[in-house]
Amino acid sequence: MSDVILYSGNAFSVTDGKGRFVLPLEMRKLVKQASGGENRLCLSVHFDNGCATGFGLSHKQFLFEEVEKLERQAYEGGRDFNADLERENRLGTIEDVNFDDAGRFFLHPDIKEEAGITDAIFFYGVGRYFQIWKPEALVESPDRPALILNKVRRWIDARAEGAAK
Repeated sequence: MSDVILYSGNAFSVTDGKGRFVLPLEMRKLVKQASGGENRLCLSVHFDNGCATGFGLSHKQFLFEEVEKLERQAYEGGRDFNADLERENRLGTIEDVNFDDAGRFFLHPDIKEEAGITDAIFFYGVGRYFQIWKPEALVESPDRPALILNKVRRWIDARAEGAAK
């Protein structure tokens, strides 16, 4: 079995009275495993999708090693490559936060603003990391699977009718 942590599944979270979100149980277990047993969550913003991302510390190391690999390939191929800029793009936007044993955490204000998140989020496991969406932004985003779009639309509709929090 590989040491790579892969996130899948999805869930919603609405802020509590203190403004915290709750990391879904299965994702929480994987983040803790990926962070050497610590309740440490890494958060960033997706370059292309307009959502936030979350993962454990091991993925941060993977991102660093990936830049080293790209730098080596560029050097071997005689191509220019700005490794410092690539590290800035991949690692410089990551915010590490703690979460409690119940999975409650504060989403960094800058990341919330960049992703347009207010009081509700949708977690979406997509492999080495999970996406954190403002539900309304996800349904407006092109190229998402119909199953996910329909699930999020139903949740938004139920929330508007007072059935979902």
